Amino acid sequence: MNEDVRNETAPGENTAEKAGDARKTRGIRFSESEWEEVKCAAAAHEMPVAEFVRERMLALSRAPDGAGAPVVDPSMAPLIERMFRYTWFLATEKRDGMVREGRKAEVDALVEEARAFHESLRSGAGD
Repeated sequence: MNEDVRNETAPGENTAEKAGDARKTRGIRFSESEWEEVKCAAAAHEMPVAEFVRERMLALSRAPDGAGAPVVDPSMAPLIERMFRYTWFLATEKRDGMVREGRKAEVDALVEEARAFHESLRSGAGD
């Protein structure tokens, strides 16, 4: 075991959720490129590698369908909201420009297509 994965919690610190449910070392194999990806992802989340892997695997195993639902870190909410606002702004500007150019019928068709697609996703037809 490498030094970078050993003793990643403070000495004496046990973060196991249940009393008497001490954690044990488990073996898992990664290629060098996979391990680098994991280390970079953990660093980006400012987490020790072992904690990052443990949290992600537990989140996947606890997903309602058990099939690995995507895990979205709550800290991503501000970024998602900002991206949505930028997209809305750009789409609004583009729509207004198309209307000024006399392309309102084209805008209306695009809006209708988007609404139909949205409804198909809501009704489950997009599966």
